[in-house]
Amino acid sequence: MKKTIAVMTLAVVLLMTVGSPAFAGGEALTLLEDLEDIEMSLYGERLPGAIIDRLDQIEQDVFGQVETGSMVTRINRISSATGGAFGAKVSVAYKLAAVEWFLRRRVVTEPVMTKLEKLETIVLGGPGTGAMASRVDYLLAVCLPDGTLKTEDVTVTRGQPVLIKLLKKLDSSSTQKGQRVDIEIARDVLINSELVIPKGAKTYGVVTDVSPAGRLGKDGKIALELQGIKALDGTVVPLAFDEKTKQLNESLQWAIGAGLAGFIVFGPVGALGAVFVHGKDAVIPEGAEFYVAAGSDVKVHGMTLPVDVVVELTKDMPIVEIKPGK
Repeated sequence: MKKTIAVMTLAVVLLMTVGSPAFAGGEALTLLEDLEDIEMSLYGERLPGAIIDRLDQIEQDVFGQVETGSMVTRINRISSATGGAFGAKVSVAYKLAAVEWFLRRRVVTEPVMTKLEKLETIVLGGPGTGAMASRVDYLLAVCLPDGTLKTEDVTVTRGQPVLIKLLKKLDSSSTQKGQRVDIEIARDVLINSELVIPKGAKTYGVVTDVSPAGRLGKDGKIALELQGIKALDGTVVPLAFDEKTKQLNESLQWAIGAGLAGFIVFGPVGALGAVFVHGKDAVIPEGAEFYVAAGSDVKVHGMTLPVDVVVELTKDMPIVEIKPGK
């Protein structure tokens, strides 16, 4: 890495938080909001018409028949089956993610129906027909090892490294306060033989403060607040900096602008992290990768991978000793 002769020091500050209650499931939604969330998850848009008619269509698509019961019961049943319910372990969305991961070694964020039709086209030559649940189960049978989805409850331990990638350039001379910054998981997160957070999973950050470089050596600064990341089963894992991720980022020799001058974590550990570089303005290029960590212990439902696949995925992973948080 080339040494820089610039004297101006720039700081990029990242504040790591779980994020809004809506993302983390911290607020109860109304009946209509629950239904709209299901529609967005399945179709990418809200269906027209009366609630009863919309429920009939969703049930026909998911189960192959219209179900009975109150609207609350029917919405909860759909939510549990499709992946919208907290604690729903092996949902349609989970199964589709498993198929996609074995086919592509990554998982993208898109409506369930869109993903199902794309995967069916790749595997079968075109979209299938019938109940969504049956179509997904068929894909599992033909795409997964032994035709079965194996899962296990595991704990993502506080301090577990998570490699993320910025999908948008940040520049203190042009970035605006309130701007959304999309972020992608750059490497699969495994706990033993369980895949818990797949490569390609997305979250985002919101720029909370911007200070462009000024006269008399004033530093450029960008403050970014990150949301948590959803695990394979939909459980939200909070993100934070800690001492281990500081060391990992130092070993990456992460270059921003003219070069890396150092990586510092301010107390309390996990609250603030900063990367200092030399140049006129704080700039993080699109595609920049760096480590963050799980901010707390979180129990998730992981996908069990074959031994040979685990060996392939972990051969280049950094070895990090994780100690229980104090």
